[in-house]
Amino acid sequence: ILITGSNGFLGRWFSDIFRHIDENILDSSCNIICADNNIVRGDTRDKSIVLNICEKIDTKSLGIKNIDYIINCAGIASPKIYKNYPVETLDVSYSGTKNILELGRKFGVESILCFSSSEVYGTPDIDNIPTTEEYIGLIPTMSDRSCYDIGKKVLETLCHVHYEKYQSPVKVVRPFNLYGPKMGLHDNRVLPNFIDNIIKGKSLKVYGDGNQTRTFCYVTDAIVTMIKILLMGKDGEIYNVGNPKPEIGIKDLAEEVSNVVNKNVGVEVIDYPNFYPSDEPLRRCPDISKTVLCINYKPQISLQEGLLKMYNHYKEKV
Repeated sequence: ILITGSNGFLGRWFSDIFRHIDENILDSSCNIICADNNIVRGDTRDKSIVLNICEKIDTKSLGIKNIDYIINCAGIASPKIYKNYPVETLDVSYSGTKNILELGRKFGVESILCFSSSEVYGTPDIDNIPTTEEYIGLIPTMSDRSCYDIGKKVLETLCHVHYEKYQSPVKVVRPFNLYGPKMGLHDNRVLPNFIDNIIKGKSLKVYGDGNQTRTFCYVTDAIVTMIKILLMGKDGEIYNVGNPKPEIGIKDLAEEVSNVVNKNVGVEVIDYPNFYPSDEPLRRCPDISKTVLCINYKPQISLQEGLLKMYNHYKEKV
């Protein structure tokens, strides 16, 4: 199993989960290749390689002799970072995805999982919330978020083309606000921001008016869903991955986090900082009917339970 972006939030979860499966469940050995463009964090029992998927992949020099599955987590997901690195963000969505799909063809892999985003929907109209995979979102091509949003649409098109032309066994997932331990506390995503501030005793900063809504899916529910899609999903298809309930405003979310962890540090509603793209979707809520029908799994962890798990994880590390 090749896991790209293995240093990131989801990459770390996938590598840890597959290591656990290998040691505790499987009868025969599962070889895990952790790949990232930075110095690779990984279990010493796994093969770890430094790999920039935007460049031509030389499998011989990397010592890769066989790949059966690819989980392509590589990408730039932090709004603060992709606003500063828009060209690199687009590059990983186009050149990186293209190289990974070609790698899959070379090895005749059984399945490839590629990551799009719920951002491709933009702000759906009220008749399309919860949002199904068939909804065609309206997103601008010239904004601070376009490098990420449009890049993910390009990724989806590349996967579609490779499926149609080469019958590539690729599945695309559109995650809706996944959260939990192993997230970068300082990548400026909303829940890491809140958790970090609570631990430091600082007020929770809400950007904009705080009325923008999201639904949040705890990471273990998402990982189970995505592994099932990798193994059971239909080639060439797109699947929403998330928890449709509750849809909650960001100001209300800040207050919920405070209540769950019993820390009243206060909530401030402020203007968007210069480093954060302000043109974010106003609502985001998935219809997961297609995904549930395919894999027979629904999210199990409530928002309150997940928030407490995340808080306790980071509190113990400070």
